[in-house]
Amino acid sequence: MRRIITWKKYHRWIGLIVSVFMLIFCVSGIILNHRQLFRSCDVDRCWMPSNYHVTNFNNGVVKGSRNIGADSVLVFGGAGLWLTDTKGEQWHDFNEGIDESADNRNIRNVVKTKNGRLWCATQYDLYCREGKNWKKIVLPNNEERIADVCLTKDSTSIIVLSRSKVYMVLDGAIKTLTIPAPTGYSPSTTLFKTVWQLHSGEYFGMAGRLVVDAIAVVLIILSLTGIVIFLLPYDIRRLKRKGKKNSMKSRGRQMVWNMKWHNRFGYSTIILTLWIAITGMCLRPPLMIPLVMKKMSAQTDSNNVWHDKLRAIRWDVAEDCWIVSTSDGFMLVDEYFVEPPMLIAKHKAPTVSPMGITVFEKDSASDEWIVGSFSGLYRWNIMSGRVVDYFSHKPNKQTSMRPVSNSQVSGYSNDFSLGNPIVFDYTKGASEKLQMPSEIANAKMSLWNMALELHVGRCYSPFLGPISDLFVFLSGLIISLTLLSGYIILRRQRNRRKAKSDICKSITKISNNHNN
Repeated sequence: MRRIITWKKYHRWIGLIVSVFMLIFCVSGIILNHRQLFRSCDVDRCWMPSNYHVTNFNNGVVKGSRNIGADSVLVFGGAGLWLTDTKGEQWHDFNEGIDESADNRNIRNVVKTKNGRLWCATQYDLYCREGKNWKKIVLPNNEERIADVCLTKDSTSIIVLSRSKVYMVLDGAIKTLTIPAPTGYSPSTTLFKTVWQLHSGEYFGMAGRLVVDAIAVVLIILSLTGIVIFLLPYDIRRLKRKGKKNSMKSRGRQMVWNMKWHNRFGYSTIILTLWIAITGMCLRPPLMIPLVMKKMSAQTDSNNVWHDKLRAIRWDVAEDCWIVSTSDGFMLVDEYFVEPPMLIAKHKAPTVSPMGITVFEKDSASDEWIVGSFSGLYRWNIMSGRVVDYFSHKPNKQTSMRPVSNSQVSGYSNDFSLGNPIVFDYTKGASEKLQMPSEIANAKMSLWNMALELHVGRCYSPFLGPISDLFVFLSGLIISLTLLSGYIILRRQRNRRKAKSDICKSITKISNNHNN
């Protein structure tokens, strides 16, 4: 009995606290599972902690720039497209024709062909500039996000890179290509990605996502009914002191109804709810680190081993081939994507964060590539395989297992006449003093990104400090114990009722035998 009371106390009090966070996890998880559905929804950054407010071009509002005239620089990034001068003093909105909302105006890259036509790629669409507006160009049979856009070898046309395929845009015609598999290549994935797909339900397609959504709804019901069950006894006692018997009976019926469905849903879905809680806690430190390090064979479409792995593409004049950044590293591909590509050894390539490459620019002065991500910024000589840190000029040495470094590079520009190239850090902002217009400072945040920050617990860092990295793990552990405690309590209650019923039946049977 003492154990049962202890479980009850734990389930009652800890469950009340964790139910608030469970509601946040569930609602944000449903939004994350259906990005296309919510991509047009924005929220004001004032609802988020101060580190999410835009100051000094931080938070990824600038990814890069293109010099498109004598004194015209086109800046692009998470805040859309902006036209300014080489001193960055006058800023003008350049988004006419692009679908509104922060998610739709997250620009991946901008290029200018030899004939002067501008092209830009957002996360979802390709646009070309016609007059004073952007015109949307539909990519055939493309249902995934766009990763990059770049110029062809002769700069007369463009190449569009989705997360899985290559699109050649030549004279108005669009040709879809698939990069072949390297010789002897065996597709692999991390255990982390597999667990993530299980957590979101993506592993089983749309049906799996809907099942996970249904589990989230169950957890929402458990949280709401649990809060009601906690609060109603206090209200009943208050009504009793006031002698309001009719109101007491009404509250009593509500108590019985909530308890009934709370127990039914919690008991019958315990395996599914624990599955969501445990897989979720594995996706953040400390459990995510061994999962990221563990590689396993991947089941992919036999016609495309690069499904959901492509991230960026550039033409390299010195090597006379394409350089493609993937989630597996860098590779060299021939001009027409016919021959098997050549993978570049990881010790001869820059370190790129799992969050993806953010800077991929050619330094014309040194003939080196400047490659940046949340793992830092590097200068890379492909021919020699030499990689040096952009800031310290020292050889790159990966000494930490953390997916981010102290320099979380989100953008780079060498088109301003401020003396030095500008490096944009996701947290600190621009490395050089640059006037920021109020429109960018007031840029909204997509609902999907807000849900992501809530779901992974990063938004709690101003309050929890370094412990915020463990927030999801600790929350998942507590939620799992809360679900288990409820199951144990209900299981023991049912066993006691069954034992009592068996005793009553035995007594009745003995009594009947005695009378006979």
